[in-house]
Amino acid sequence: MSLVEMVSKRNSPVKGREKEDLLFLISLLDKEDKVEFIKTFSVDLWSLVEEGKLTRTGYNKLLSGIAPSDERVLQIVEMDEEAKEWIIERVKEKASKALEIIEGMKGAEEDE
Repeated sequence: MSLVEMVSKRNSPVKGREKEDLLFLISLLDKEDKVEFIKTFSVDLWSLVEEGKLTRTGYNKLLSGIAPSDERVLQIVEMDEEAKEWIIERVKEKASKALEIIEGMKGAEEDE
């Protein structure tokens, strides 16, 4: 069993903690990830404008490349299951890359 699988089993979200868990995952994304997320889910972002939760100016700023806040990303994730899966997959990719780097560094230390 990989380290990612062990950690995910041990830290599986509790029903009432899903929002906090999602915010944690979102916080692991960098600016470029968040900008790509907004462009991918711009239709959901427009829904926030229609609901009065976001201004047109804010919408245009986000589409122009300004990174959204974690809470803004969470609003979209809560509306769209596909957006939630996008976040999960992106964080998995980053975690896998981090583990590869760590394992490589440990291997290099052992060789010394």
